[in-house]
Amino acid sequence: MKEFPPFHLDTVNQCLWRGRDRTDQEQVLLTPRAYALLRYLVEHPGRLLTHDELLDALWPNTHVQPEVLKTHIFEVRTALGDDSKKPLFIETLPRRGYRFIAPVSDGAAPGLSVASASGRLVGRDRPLAALREALQRAVKGEPQIVFVTGEPGIGKTALVDEFQRQAALDIPDLRIGRGQCIEAYGSKEAYYPMLEALGQLCRGSDGHTIVDTLAVQAPTWLVQFPALLTREHRETLHRELLGATRERMLREIGEALAAIASQTPLLLVFEDLQWVDHSTADLISVLARRRIPAPLMLIATYRPTDVVPPDHPLKALTPDLSLRRLCREVALAPLGEEDVVAYLATESSQALLPDGLARLLYRHSEGNPLFLVAVLDHMTERGFISRDRERWRLTGALEDIDLAVPENLRLVIDAQIERLTSEEQRALEVASVTAGPSGSVIARAAASELDPDLFEELCDRLARRNHIVRSAGSLDLPDGTTSPSYDFVHALYREVVYRRMPAGRRARLHRHIGQWGESLYGSQPHEAAPWLAYQFESAADWARAIAYLRLGAETAGRRHAAREATTTLQHALDLSTKLPELERATTETGILEQLAAMYVVSFDTRAVDTYEALAARAASCGFIDVEVKALIDMVYPLSWTDAERSLHVVDRALRLSAEQSNPLQRARTRASCLVRRIWVGGWNPRDAEDCRQALEEIRRSGDRLLVASHLIEFNFIRWISSEYRAAREDAVESLAILADARVETPYLSLAHWLSHFTLPWSLLFLGEWGQALQTLTAEITLADKNGERYRAQTLQLYRAWIHLYAMDFPAVLEACGSLLPSFDDPARAPWRRWCLALAGSAEAASGRYEAAEQHLLAARGEMDRLPVIHDWYSRMILQGALSELWLAKRDLAQARLEVERFLELTRATAERTWQALAWETNARVATAERDFNRAQNCIDHALSTMEGFEVPLAAWRVHDTAAELHARLGNNAAAEPHRALSRATILRLADSLPHDEPLRARFLSAPSVRGIVSQRRES
Repeated sequence: MKEFPPFHLDTVNQCLWRGRDRTDQEQVLLTPRAYALLRYLVEHPGRLLTHDELLDALWPNTHVQPEVLKTHIFEVRTALGDDSKKPLFIETLPRRGYRFIAPVSDGAAPGLSVASASGRLVGRDRPLAALREALQRAVKGEPQIVFVTGEPGIGKTALVDEFQRQAALDIPDLRIGRGQCIEAYGSKEAYYPMLEALGQLCRGSDGHTIVDTLAVQAPTWLVQFPALLTREHRETLHRELLGATRERMLREIGEALAAIASQTPLLLVFEDLQWVDHSTADLISVLARRRIPAPLMLIATYRPTDVVPPDHPLKALTPDLSLRRLCREVALAPLGEEDVVAYLATESSQALLPDGLARLLYRHSEGNPLFLVAVLDHMTERGFISRDRERWRLTGALEDIDLAVPENLRLVIDAQIERLTSEEQRALEVASVTAGPSGSVIARAAASELDPDLFEELCDRLARRNHIVRSAGSLDLPDGTTSPSYDFVHALYREVVYRRMPAGRRARLHRHIGQWGESLYGSQPHEAAPWLAYQFESAADWARAIAYLRLGAETAGRRHAAREATTTLQHALDLSTKLPELERATTETGILEQLAAMYVVSFDTRAVDTYEALAARAASCGFIDVEVKALIDMVYPLSWTDAERSLHVVDRALRLSAEQSNPLQRARTRASCLVRRIWVGGWNPRDAEDCRQALEEIRRSGDRLLVASHLIEFNFIRWISSEYRAAREDAVESLAILADARVETPYLSLAHWLSHFTLPWSLLFLGEWGQALQTLTAEITLADKNGERYRAQTLQLYRAWIHLYAMDFPAVLEACGSLLPSFDDPARAPWRRWCLALAGSAEAASGRYEAAEQHLLAARGEMDRLPVIHDWYSRMILQGALSELWLAKRDLAQARLEVERFLELTRATAERTWQALAWETNARVATAERDFNRAQNCIDHALSTMEGFEVPLAAWRVHDTAAELHARLGNNAAAEPHRALSRATILRLADSLPHDEPLRARFLSAPSVRGIVSQRRES
């Protein structure tokens, strides 16, 4: 607030007030450009401001004639009542420029007043008091969520405007951010009002502090404003935000807003939530449920009559928050007749009113303020009443007026518009088709093919003479220019104007404004994609509308708003039916592919049906490559619940690949299909070799990104072939290539997902447990930070796997106990079975045989009933545990049966760790049966299996059992080398962990391990 008595320049609300006493202030109307000029003068008092400086400041990057400056200086002087010959405010320095000569100070006003500063807000003392009381609570650290509700035209925006003005005077350092949901397209863009409010805060006088706070507290939000980032910062954020989720965005914005409010109180205003998107509703819910003290207040306005559909975002939210006393509602009722009297009194200094006038207005308006103003204007323009500085006057009988006034607000508005000039009506028509970024004078002038200055003058005239449009400050456009903006005083005015136009003219105007927007946002179309989609859909330009809807869905995906993304894509799919057949086919397949990918990342089983639809559509059009890729991509989500059907889909894709004309594409298909067939169906040496050959063909393409994505998939084959070190090295290299490629939606990449699993698996089986734990802990921390619940749980399961091999059985049981309930979802069946196998293994090793048997047999039963992905691998864990269980229970017959199954399973693979362990367990069962020849044969096979492979998890056990067997047979000389190798391997495993890592001590203190290590000390 800048003061130069008797004026106050309100820099928050961008307006000028006249009056020394706040209870008797009057708003002085200024056009946006005149306001900007006055603000620049006031912010640089006492010094010469040259013509060039003022032109550069107010019209950056735009060629403007100097005469325009004189016009606006004249407007400012007129508003201030200043005389150029005897100036009190603005001094002219001929041929040089201007100087603001009045003393300027920073204003700080006393406590809140419920009186309207404009003198026109009546009948709202109680609502203003409620908002004031909520603000006082917020300032004390009690966050406040307030819903201002009421019918259209009841004065929600007017109330909030007045409260905001008073709050800014009360708290000079109050930060205010304001956003609005827009019927035309706002509900399709995730977090639209929050992003709009954040943008205002970032562009404010201390915007750099907001940006710094977002960088620390909410990088997922800062990245939504690329213009605020340096290239280096963008690179850093890209790596940090890989895998971020909706949960992380919601958590971060809560933390960021609390941090911003901790510096100085923060007021957020979200308007027209009847058009709110689901993500913004979730955000409001999160803010309401936070229990952290912060001087934060959120005011949200909406019309309850429009929150009727069962799936409306507010339908369940507001009753729930109200029930829990996490919000308050300020419901605006219609004005009373006495309020109408008060309103008329503010318009004239004469207290006496014509008899019956207030009653007539009240009856027609039913207390609706917007209708009241519209009826009054209608009667004035028709000549039924008049007003001078002293009083209102009737020019006819009340009964005649009563018959002449339309009974419907829309009809009143229509009558108002009808009396405007044709030029003014055309300006309003242009304004009615534009919203959001196109609300600027420049945009509307482009649509109407008028000069921007002329269009601004026209809008200013409408704002001054009519209650139809009003100044809305200015908009910063992507090309660096700043343009004045005007809004309709109410959405009903826009609707009436819009519906009056012939459909053809509406479509033409939408097309013009859309084309202007394309040129404006040419290098960054994603920033206005939902708005551009709306413009072109309204222009019946279906192809462009669909293109921008798909781009908007990508933006929603980057904001982790899956619901908005999928809804937008479904709408694009509906519009595609309006395209010519050939274009429709290409477009529909692209949309379906994008939609299915969103379902996959959301663990939504609808992915399978969508991929099936995509494959069918591609087949009907002869798009063989698209059909094959759809089938390949379908395999993974399908394999969560049905392995057999997944294998059929793989076979379909392989058969179709023969029809692909591009050799590289055929190689990619073979590589993808064969690795998936092994994932789902089990080891097949021919598939593995064919996959290697296909990968070599892909390597010859020279496309590093392509090779990296296939190599990460192929790493599963390397790992299952016990090529752990090569798998680890390839995973590290490929992950770096994927990160450097800056894929826009990396969380949709299956290769990226897989890389974070094959790496810790490889480290585990290499015996590099410390690095494996470090990798998993970092990934779990990131997944938790991102809110990736499924991914975090899966990684925790793999960490428990490491603890199992390190014999930390209590940690395994604790992890599995907490994770198992989370795996009840059918799509989580593979991880549930893995979890049961690990829990059963730990129970058996802990001597709790009944619990172990229950877990292991439950896993086996699920696998037998309906196989899913990786079951064939989980069975090896399962059979190893069952063999140990029956051996520990001394049921040698059952142990022999289970261990033979164990050996049969492992020998069907190329996995040397599990094969060696199966032979070693067989040897112990044979020893328990005193069949030493068979035991020796099994140990020989185990040693042979390990030869040439780095398999430490099996090696220490195999060598220990070999030493024990030789000792039983009295051959100590043969036993000692095996003991030494077993000890060395154990110490290598232990030394891979930091000395202060509790898991190291747990491993070395396990009875079987301690016995081997202690033999070394005794010797």
